[in-house]
Amino acid sequence: MHESMSLGQRHVVEEEFHDRKARRTRRRSAHVDFHSVVNEEHFQKLLDAAGSLGGKRVLDFGCGLGQTSRFYAEHGATRVDGFDISGESIRIARKNALRDNLDDRVFFRQLAAEDIDYPDNSFDIVIGKAILHHTDIEKTARQLRRVLAPGGVACFLEPLAHNPFINLFRWLTPWRRTPTEKPLSLRDLSVFGHYLSVDYRGFYLLTLFADFLLLLTGSRTLFVKTHVPLRRWEDRLLERIPFLQRYCWSMLVTFRKPLETPSPRL
Repeated sequence: MHESMSLGQRHVVEEEFHDRKARRTRRRSAHVDFHSVVNEEHFQKLLDAAGSLGGKRVLDFGCGLGQTSRFYAEHGATRVDGFDISGESIRIARKNALRDNLDDRVFFRQLAAEDIDYPDNSFDIVIGKAILHHTDIEKTARQLRRVLAPGGVACFLEPLAHNPFINLFRWLTPWRRTPTEKPLSLRDLSVFGHYLSVDYRGFYLLTLFADFLLLLTGSRTLFVKTHVPLRRWEDRLLERIPFLQRYCWSMLVTFRKPLETPSPRL
């Protein structure tokens, strides 16, 4: 992230990038992209961590085009609020919620993560994918603690910053991301630890080889044949040597707000 930029300048960069991305989504080609192929598995990890949505108030943290928000409503959430920095994404999200007759339970707003103004203790569950690493960590941590209800849980999938080979790939593919974002480090997680309990689990280490093959060949069949056994080996390896989790591509982070919240350590 460009440290010389103000938060407002970074928000402008993020908004323009994701507005363009939202417009491209409607005319995306059939080209195989390994990020989209593994997306379903990522999403299932979030759902498993969040638990039952039945009767819960859910915040879709960085909702994009709103597909996940509609999913949460269809799977039992009593109310889903979604926000995104991209006005174009929010426009599409509202249109699709209306199309699906969900506009009475799913509500969208254009907001930046650091500036959300939902009331205190509003949400039982907060869910986000690849959003925290776009934000000012300290300000976002405070907002997350504020809007979570006591006993609430927040689950995020985020990129990790510690693998030099993955960082090389990121450097070689700058068009995949905004110039103002950076992967999260374990030090970043410690900032959240001042406000909420934090637990993380890394994934995608050995399985990156399958992703690399997919990127090179475009073969989903080859991807599945290599990904499945690599996943089993990876799970065993990370269980036996937890230190290696920091070198994974991604992590599942779970934040919890205790029923009685002590004052944050400032």
